[in-house]
Amino acid sequence: MRYMLCMLMASVITLVSTSAYADDSRSLNFIILEKTTASFDYDPIIFGGFSDFIRAMGGAKVALLSHSAKSLSGDVINLQQDVLKESALGEFDDVGVNCQLTFTYDGSADDVEYHIGGDCQIHGRFNGESMKLKAHVPTTDLADSAKTGDIWIQVYEDKKSGIAFYANASNH
Repeated sequence: MRYMLCMLMASVITLVSTSAYADDSRSLNFIILEKTTASFDYDPIIFGGFSDFIRAMGGAKVALLSHSAKSLSGDVINLQQDVLKESALGEFDDVGVNCQLTFTYDGSADDVEYHIGGDCQIHGRFNGESMKLKAHVPTTDLADSAKTGDIWIQVYEDKKSGIAFYANASNH
């Protein structure tokens, strides 16, 4: 009997903590883009889901895509990627990304404000020039997709390299 009672209590505690965790969490989506068309201009805000976002970025290519599911306030998200590429001339280029981002939110349950901020370093060849880009992402507000639908916010752009960062907080 005591065993059954302990199992029942453990199940209830697990269900309560799991439902609280699921209600408080959001998925943080972070994308680094590189311009492929010099005349392309990044929009500061893109409305719509991921496929709408990609369609709007016709003059750029995805350099890094991160989907951090069930992110909680205060989470630090570390993104690292290193790619060895062969150029059109047969030479090798190393492209590296190293980001440390902080995801936070505050406010009441019916009026939550989401934020992202942090720093990234990108090493690579952009527009034919080898560059070391140090990017600071200032603390930026992100919309609550549960209320507004998906909205992608540009959180950084470097005109010289053609690099831009976008983020959104989604409930899926």
